[in-house]
Amino acid sequence: MEGQGRWFDNADHLGQSIIRPGVGYKFSDRVSLWLGYAWVRTSPLDKAHTDEHRIWQQLSWNRGYSWGKLATRTRLEQRFLSNGNDTGWRFRQFLKYTHPLFSERVYLSLWDEVFVNFNSTDWSANSGFGQNRIFAGVGVFVDPDKHYRFEVGYLNQFAHLESRDDLMNHLISASLFIRY
Repeated sequence: MEGQGRWFDNADHLGQSIIRPGVGYKFSDRVSLWLGYAWVRTSPLDKAHTDEHRIWQQLSWNRGYSWGKLATRTRLEQRFLSNGNDTGWRFRQFLKYTHPLFSERVYLSLWDEVFVNFNSTDWSANSGFGQNRIFAGVGVFVDPDKHYRFEVGYLNQFAHLESRDDLMNHLISASLFIRY
């Protein structure tokens, strides 16, 4: 289960909410396969909100090395918006590198995620490259059993927009992860 709140306009406005449950099968300590659903509500200040529904499939892989840990996530999404009739197919590739810093509980976190749309839709998705997100930050395991971790850092989001100028966002990202 994943939940996200994304604040817009200098963190004055909750602009997007995401709830993403899923079920997975763990083939090994390194590989798992997932299937899920996501509900995404986007609430711009100057327009009515839109609801997006996503069905997603995901393959996750991770491996530790002497120089750090690599994790990848390959996700395919089928996207449906409340203000459109088309189904958008999107591919997402995520790659993350972590490395302990001062102790096993504090670590460097670097990741990149690329979004590619397979088709254009009547609700503004355009086929081809959609966006890229790059993150650099620090993570801390809050508890000794490593069930809770917190990451904070810089997130650069570049979005390619067909109908207007491309968008570059410079963001502070703070995430709390809970795993059992």
